[in-house]
Amino acid sequence: MHNFSMAGMARAGGRIHFLHRIAVLPALMALLAQAGCLFHSHRAPSTARAPALPVRIAFLPLNVPQGNADLRWIAVAAAVMGADMALAAPDLEPAPLWESMPAAIQSLGDSRAVTAEIAELTAARLSARWLAGGEVRKAGNMVTIRLDFIPSRSSLLPFRYEKPILADKMGAHIKDAFGQFLRFLMAGKLQQDKGHPMDSRKLKSIADAVDAEYGWYSPARKPGGAGAVVEDLVRSDPALARLLFSPTLYPVLAK
Repeated sequence: MHNFSMAGMARAGGRIHFLHRIAVLPALMALLAQAGCLFHSHRAPSTARAPALPVRIAFLPLNVPQGNADLRWIAVAAAVMGADMALAAPDLEPAPLWESMPAAIQSLGDSRAVTAEIAELTAARLSARWLAGGEVRKAGNMVTIRLDFIPSRSSLLPFRYEKPILADKMGAHIKDAFGQFLRFLMAGKLQQDKGHPMDSRKLKSIADAVDAEYGWYSPARKPGGAGAVVEDLVRSDPALARLLFSPTLYPVLAK
């Protein structure tokens, strides 16, 4: 009679189980090899590809709710400052406002309510991958700006920045919005030594000139009528001036 302890039974059982695994292993490896051959062509790439750089982006004034005409200059100023921020981003290629605003007006007619569809169409016309627009509205003694970065292709996800601000602090928030958007794109950071901060009075004069130049909110004036504003801006920021006003109409921009 054999006398097995419980420990001995456990060890014996372990050996039997181990031998069973050895017997099954070759068949299992063959099956896995066949599965690898069957599904190898459908395997996802191991690393995600970064977006092609630089990324072309266009700008339009923000939408303004009816009855808030006093916000119109802020709406246009947001586009001006967006273009200025893009100049400080090596991975962004800003489309000139003298291209984007007339292109959008062709689709909008008398309306100035830019929809996602209009934004996509305008971006596509300018061969831009993104268009920055949005809305500005009153929020008590502050304003709320909503910046929508809308892709020209439906396969890309949009990006939104929204925050209540003081109008004279808008520059810091536009900068924050673009910093976040660049992280969303996995692109390089804004260059801190670029850009020219403007006080609200100068910014308003530029926004009013851009508005009248293209007839966005104000009635369109004779093209090329913003000579004094353009000449002043050329002295402080020629790159921004060339984004806002057409060199064809203002020879000073061609210098």
